Amino acid sequence: MSSTLIDRQFMELIAPRQDTQDLDGDFAKFEERYRLFLEHDTVISITDNPMSHLSFMAPEMIDVLGLPVRPENAIVHLNTFHRKTDEKFEPGKEQNEQDLDILLQHALRLGIRYLLCVSGDGSDKFPSLEPQDLGFDPRTVKRVTSVQLMEYIGGAYPGRFTCGVAFNQYEPAREEMEKLERKHQAGAGFIITQPVSMKGESDARIVEANRNLDAMMKYADQNGMQVILEAWMSKKLAHLMPECVGVDIRFGDFDPWANLRDMHARYPDRKCYFSMIFGEQGLIKALEAIGA
Repeated sequence: MSSTLIDRQFMELIAPRQDTQDLDGDFAKFEERYRLFLEHDTVISITDNPMSHLSFMAPEMIDVLGLPVRPENAIVHLNTFHRKTDEKFEPGKEQNEQDLDILLQHALRLGIRYLLCVSGDGSDKFPSLEPQDLGFDPRTVKRVTSVQLMEYIGGAYPGRFTCGVAFNQYEPAREEMEKLERKHQAGAGFIITQPVSMKGESDARIVEANRNLDAMMKYADQNGMQVILEAWMSKKLAHLMPECVGVDIRFGDFDPWANLRDMHARYPDRKCYFSMIFGEQGLIKALEAIGA
């Protein structure tokens, strides 16, 4: 196995939507969960406009709330649905953090060093980075993906960030592995998977997905990339898994806690990326389930 980049478990933290009807309440929840995850020394993985909802960016949330940043405990998601201008980040100035470089420069000023680069789910209400925005020839690069994001970041901010990428084990293995090879060449240092399910009896495609997962981990280990396995921790969201992974798979009667224990038994040395952990009781139970 490759050396561990971050020797902690990962906790997803969803940033508040800009159209929230309860700004104070949502900010208070964000701060409470941020401080809880930090207290338990986990990595806080903060979303970027999740589910195509215009949301506050991680650096501005951290800054406004006066939250502490430990570089090894923070990851900011970054997708391709942003704008590109020549404006620079200026502390104390009101700026639009949907701007790629303002977001990145603010992150650096706060001490954030880890990014999860993904193509992302966008909509017509979001600007979208174009190849020429990042210095690519649109005749050869048709659209910006996580690969171009990482290549731009590596050139514009050399040595300042460690970038990670996503891997969808439910997609056809050959295509997904080819994507991963391009991501590796662009400098990806870690990988976060789609939700892992151990219920192979409910659909043969889950068995195939886990074979894809094992093949990916072998490649990642050989190339020094850390693999973090996503664990969904809500029964209520089990029916959304097909939408999340992009494939209509039957996940059956999904029990997140039994699934987590089975995941840990099969992959005891891998870190987990926990989704849908909201309070201390769930956090402690999850960490105890994997012996962390």
